[in-house]
Formats: sequence, structure tokens, C-alpha cells
Amino acid sequence: MSTEQLLGLARMAMAQRAAQTPDEIIKVVRDLAALPFLPTKPTDSEIVEAAKQIEREFEVVLGPAHTIQASGHKPWLKARAHEINFRYWRRYRDFLIAGGMSEHVVNAVAAVTDTIVDLAGDPSTEGSWSRRGLAVGHVQSGKTANYLGVINKASDVGYRVIILIAGVHSNLRSQTQERVDYGFVGRDSDQILSRQTNVDRVGVGEINPGFTATAYTSRAHDFSRARAESLGNPLQNNLEPVILVIKKNPSILNNLIDWIRGTSASKGGLTLPMLVIDDEADNASVDTSKDPEAPRTINRLIRELLSLSTRNAYIGYTATPFANIFIDPDVENEGQGKDLFPRDFIVGLEPPSNYVGAREFFLSDEDGLTVDLTETDEWLPVTHKIDWVVDKLHPSLAEAVDCFVLSKAIRTLRGQGNRHHSMLVNVSRFTKIQGDVARAISQHLMAMQLAIENRHALPVDMALRDPILGALHTTWTKHYSAGKESWEEIQAMLHRAAAGMSVVEVNASRNSGKLDYGKYADTGLNVIAVGGNSLSRGFTLEGLTVSYFLRNTQMYDTLLQMGRWFGYRDGYRDLCRLFLRPEASDWYGFIADATEELRDEIRRMELNGLTPMDFGLAVRSHPGTLLVTARDKMRNAEQIVRAISLSGKLVETSVLIASEAARTRNISAVEDLVAKMLLSTDASHTKVGKGRLPNHLFSGVSSDLILDFVSSFGTHPGQLDVQAAPLSTFIRERSFDGWDVVLVSSSDTDAKTTQIHGLEIGKQTRAVKPSSSGRFDNALLVSGTKRRVASRGIERIGLSDQEQAAAIASHGGSTKNIPDHVYRSHRTRPLLMLHVLQTHTQSEPHEDRGVHAAYGLSFPGLSAGAKEKLVSYTANVIAYRELYGALDEETDDEDEVYGD
Repeated sequence: MSTEQLLGLARMAMAQRAAQTPDEIIKVVRDLAALPFLPTKPTDSEIVEAAKQIEREFEVVLGPAHTIQASGHKPWLKARAHEINFRYWRRYRDFLIAGGMSEHVVNAVAAVTDTIVDLAGDPSTEGSWSRRGLAVGHVQSGKTANYLGVINKASDVGYRVIILIAGVHSNLRSQTQERVDYGFVGRDSDQILSRQTNVDRVGVGEINPGFTATAYTSRAHDFSRARAESLGNPLQNNLEPVILVIKKNPSILNNLIDWIRGTSASKGGLTLPMLVIDDEADNASVDTSKDPEAPRTINRLIRELLSLSTRNAYIGYTATPFANIFIDPDVENEGQGKDLFPRDFIVGLEPPSNYVGAREFFLSDEDGLTVDLTETDEWLPVTHKIDWVVDKLHPSLAEAVDCFVLSKAIRTLRGQGNRHHSMLVNVSRFTKIQGDVARAISQHLMAMQLAIENRHALPVDMALRDPILGALHTTWTKHYSAGKESWEEIQAMLHRAAAGMSVVEVNASRNSGKLDYGKYADTGLNVIAVGGNSLSRGFTLEGLTVSYFLRNTQMYDTLLQMGRWFGYRDGYRDLCRLFLRPEASDWYGFIADATEELRDEIRRMELNGLTPMDFGLAVRSHPGTLLVTARDKMRNAEQIVRAISLSGKLVETSVLIASEAARTRNISAVEDLVAKMLLSTDASHTKVGKGRLPNHLFSGVSSDLILDFVSSFGTHPGQLDVQAAPLSTFIRERSFDGWDVVLVSSSDTDAKTTQIHGLEIGKQTRAVKPSSSGRFDNALLVSGTKRRVASRGIERIGLSDQEQAAAIASHGGSTKNIPDHVYRSHRTRPLLMLHVLQTHTQSEPHEDRGVHAAYGLSFPGLSAGAKEKLVSYTANVIAYRELYGALDEETDDEDEVYGD
């Protein structure tokens, strides 16, 4: 019996039990392994590994979704539940559990899909109605599983026509169709459309084959009017719900609209309730035209499609909701109906606790997941033309391939040898260059496979004389030697790991291959995928472990969507590696913070009973969306002005000017402010904290002293959110009565000390990353990609005991890892944090970069009835290009094909 077989039995057994302790789990697995009918007995190590995997899976939790909705909606689903046969949902639920999802996570999925279906509207309601909603998830976090749950439940409650718009790329549409086949239809759609008599059961069809939805598209075929008509089955004649999975393409949408008009009984529209789900709803669906009467093609066609049914609901799914929220909510015209602004509801989807996302890669203290790419410009400049020649691998790409082979060997030792294992290489939007890189990787991989085959069984000292195995050993020492697997074990497993590996181009060229994970479901597909935009949105690389990413800086949404490395990495998270340019890491960290703030905004608005219209206003005024203005609206603008709010926000000087003059100036600014506060008759001084060197808190500090400090502190020009002029304007207009100011002291017992006007503090140790290019020229980036100065929990300083207790209660009562925004939400006075940093270079911990000063500003939210004060940040187009990249360098279209 293999570990996978044992895991399958254990999952079925655990699905019927309440939560178990680790000891109880391993007892269940041992009991299963001892069953008499098993052909072979698992080894003890296989039993232990299976128990650990089950423990990982069944300790996963899924938090509740957060919902903001328009007023006036009357819940209906629970009231009708007793009369609904949830046969599609029950079958899908069993399918999820059989696939390894724990029962309590499935129950959480059930709850959030109940919410979404309820908000979509009761399909039995007579008359004409149309609803618009948005589900905001995380990149690669399981949005597909969620909307498949919605599709199954929508079918049960009476939606008859379901159209799933699956992105702009053919490979994504095909992959999505396969998931629909397995999770909803239950039959092989290719066989259905080819009109075979005995169609294979797949997925849910193997659980209960007694019913099936009607599919008008398949993995191989997008919608075709001729093919649909050849089936001889008009929409209104179907006894089961109809599903169409289509690409977001004008000709496809036009053909579908014409067919529906022609096949419907009224020859103009449908009386059947229609649900349209728009995956990657921020991509191409948003109208960016200046004339609301002449919307862009895709936007116009989706709205026309919806208007074909008198009862219709539209639900957009995205991980990057910026563009959707910028839709004008008031646009409506006779030809297309309402625009796609989610006026009725927005649901914030929480990922399961085992999700590895932008926060884990770029904002956590977990080291080693990201690897800086430097000195790659001679090999392949970030900005290059289509005729650039790549004839060899850069050493960093060879190292990444080594990591891929090694991680497969380690996963095999951990009992995951039959799992999918993928590597992503995304270095250019040009398919010609993608092909060059794929060929170079293939040559490197074949040489490695041959050397491994000939040397893996030799004694270690003899094997390592081979330069290829020697390079693998060097990479193992650098990346994986801290793991429990020894080199001897790994070397012995290298041949099994590498022998079946292949390289596949995934793009729009004639050389493009196909990633058919389904075909290798039992043995696992081991593949290095080389591509560009075709791999950038929605498409899932199963078992993605190593990523090599060398692309231009993007707008927020595009850059986040390129993060195919986010997802679920149970049992091999420590093996994942992301090779990335430092400036891209900085951007991802910044974006992760901005998007987390937006998700927090949904939670806060839910608690306050606010609506999607209010959320749209909040996003527009959020500092993190400063750069998200649609490109089309900026092309001809001489000035880009963003009016934002700083209420309830934190800003920090996380980019230091790397000059001696700035360093001494900023330390003097801190010293001057401390001196003035000590002399002030209005400000009180107390020591806060129980450590050897407590923090020094000043209360009742006047805004004039704060304004003097902000104007005297030298901030890097590339960090727009802490520029003195807009900050000072905001502080003046808010008219704060008094400030809390804390001179922060390190709590480390071995911290070096310093005195500022008699106040002794411990200098905080921070790693800095030097930067000498792009918008952060002559800069030191505090904490590297994390770009955070203050330690967690610092913003509770100055809060009363009652305010701290309220913050803890709002976080569920747990005092563990409370995010600072929770404390900030209970502030009534602004807080200025003064930091004295003992810095060292991130890559060289022993390289002293001197003592620097930094500060942070934590602003309270608005009090009831107060009017918001907005701050205007301005950048001209030239500055925009310098800071954030050319406006039209990248698109979300297909990759550019050389010679086509």
C-alpha cells in the first residue's frame, strides 16, 4: 500500500470524526494500516508521514466571510431550505471531502456559499430584476472551489442558465472547464459534445451518477453556435441546469448572445433565471471608456448577455478588486443596462489557514522563501526587444532548476513522490524569448538527468566529484541543509526525482505545449513551465514549488495576479523558493499591505452596516490605491492627482536616505523634538514597558511640535505617502487636540543603548537593503521587502486599559499576534513613533550601516459625524513612469508571438 492510498483511507475515516489530537490521529492511521484485506503493509515511516499529513489537513480552519450589502435585501434561502432538494450541493460536498478537504472546512464553504447564493437573489421571484455582486478572494486561494459551490447551490435553488466567464486565455478556460466537469457536470464534456453514447463519469459523477447538468462547452471546445445548434436541445427544453464555460472574448460573447436570442421562446430574451460568474472580474470586464454611452466591448457584451434574462445575477470573482471598485456605480443605459459595479453586495473570502500568500512571502519573518535576483541585465534586461537572444542559462536560473530537482527528491522522501511538482519560469512577454529560455533549460536538465543517472548510486565523495552533482550539493547546502533530510538520502532519491521531469512552453506560439495534470493524477506531473502572460492569470500550476520571475514592475492588480506561487503547500512549504528582483519584492510587500488593508476595510464596514457604495468611496481614498487609477484615464493627463484619506492609517519612513547628511539631520530632528517635549508645560512624560529599557511616552503634545518635526525630517522622495506637504495639510485640517509621542526603546536585553537628553533607550536593530536604482535611488529599505519599521504591538502604546481591552475583545479575545490596525481602530488621539535604529545590511549582517532615525504616524479613525479630510498627492506622467513603470509596457493580453 502506498502512502497516497493510506491517506485516502484516513481522510474518509477522519471525515466522520470530530477534531482529533495527534495521538488519536496516528492511532487511526495505524488501525487502518493493520486491516487484514490490504495487499501490502505500510512501513512505520509511511504510517508516521501519513499521520502528519492528516494532522496538517485536519487542523486547517476557514474563517467566516465578511459581507457588506446594500440595504433592502430580504434573506430568503434559509426560509426556503426545507423545500429545496440540495442534490447538486450534497454531491459536491462529498466530492470535496473525498478529495481531502476536512469536514469543518467544507462546512465553512457551505456557509459562505449560502451567503452568496442568498445575496444573488431568489430565482423564483417573479418580475424583472438584476443583481450585481463581487467576491474578493486571494490569488490562488481556492476561488474556483467557492464558485463551484455557488454553481451547485444555484442549480438546486432554481437558476437554470449558468454562464462562467473564465478569463481571457484559452488554457485557463480549458482548465476551468475540466474543474466544472469534475465539480458540477460529472461527465467528460469532450465526450458529451462529440455525442458519444457512453460518456465517462468524472468527479461528482462517480459519487452520484443519477443526474447531470447540460454542458454546451467542453475542455477542447469553447462555445460555438453551430455546435450548440447541432445538439438540437434549445435552452428552455432542458430539464437540468445548463452550464457554459466561455473565454472572455468578443466573438464568443457575440455568438452566445445571438444564439440565446435565437433559441429562446420569445426570440428576444429568456424567462429562465440566469447566473453569470465572471472569474478574474477585474480583467477586461471593467469599462474604461470616457463615454458611458459607448462602453468598451467586453463590458458592453457582458451587460447585454445579462439583459437577455429578465431575472439575472452577476457575481465577479477577483483577488484584486481595485478596478471593479472604480466602476462608476451610477452608469446605466438602455442598451446594456446597469454597469458591473457590485452595488448589491461584496463578500470578502477568507483563505484557509494553510494558505501561503503575499503576506507569508513578503511580510512575515519567515526567511528563505524569496531569493534576490541581481546582475541579470546582461543575460536578459528587464526591458528588452523581441529579437534579444538568450543562448544559455543565467547562473541564478540554473540554481533555481537545481532547487526544483532537489525539492522533488525531498518531497519524495516525505511520501509525496506521486504528487504534482511544478516550476514556473516567467521572464519575458515575447514567446520567441520564452522558447529560447525553454530550450536552454531543457539542455541543462538533460545534462543533469544523465549525470544523476550515472552517479546517484555512488558513494557521496565519489559522486560529488562530478561538477553537476557538486553544484546540486552546493545548492542543497544553501537552501535545504537545515531540513531533516540528509544529503545521502537525497542523493539516493535524485534519479527517481529527475528522470521524469520535462520542460513545457505555455504561451500563444505554435510551440506551446499543454499542462495536462489530470492525465498524471495517479503518478504526478513533474514539469518546468516556461511562459508569460498565459501563465499569469487564474491558471494553476499544480504543486508549484520553485518560481523564477523576471518581469517589469506592474500595476497592482497585474503584479499580484502574476503571483502564481501563492496557494497551498502542505508538507513542502519550507521547500518553496521564489527567485525575484529586489524591487519586485518591495512592490509585492507594499501591495500585500495595501490589499490586506482593503480586506480589513470590508470587515470594518460589515461591523458598521455600511454598503458597497461606501466601500467604493473608501477604496478611492485609500493610500494603497494611489497608483491604481486606470491607465486609460492617465495617458494624456499632465497631472495625476489622488485625493486620499489618512484616517485610521499608518505611515512610516521605511525608506531611508543613504547619505551622511540625511542621517545626521534626522537624528537631530528627533533630538530637537524630545528636547521641546521635555520643556513643554502641556506634555506629560511617563515610562512605558517592563523591560530593562522602557519606552518613553509623551502625552498631550501640541500639533505645532509635530508639524515642526515632520517638516524638518528628511524623507526619501520616492516614498510618496510620507512627504511633508500632504502630511502637514492633513494634520492641520484634522485639528487634533493632543498627540501621543513615544520614543521607542528596544526590548532586547543585549540592545546597544543611547541617551537623548537624559532619556536612555535601547537602539532597535534593523536590517536594511541598499537600493541604487529606480524610484529608490540612494536609499536604504528598512527590513528589506517587508518595509516595516515598528515592531508588532507598538500602536497599543498610549491606549487606556479600557481601550486595549476593547481592542483585544474585537480580535476575538486572543492577545496573540494582534495586528496593529486593531489597536489603531480604537485610538482617539494620533500617535507619533520615534525610532532610533542600529542598522546593518540585510545580506551582510555584520556590515554596520550606522545609526538612523525613522518615524511612524498612526492616525485615529473619524469620530461619529465627523467629515473626512482628504489629502491630495500629485505626480505628473513623467514622474509616474520613473516611479512605477511605463504606462503601456505590459498588458494582460496574450503573449507577443515573434513572426506571427
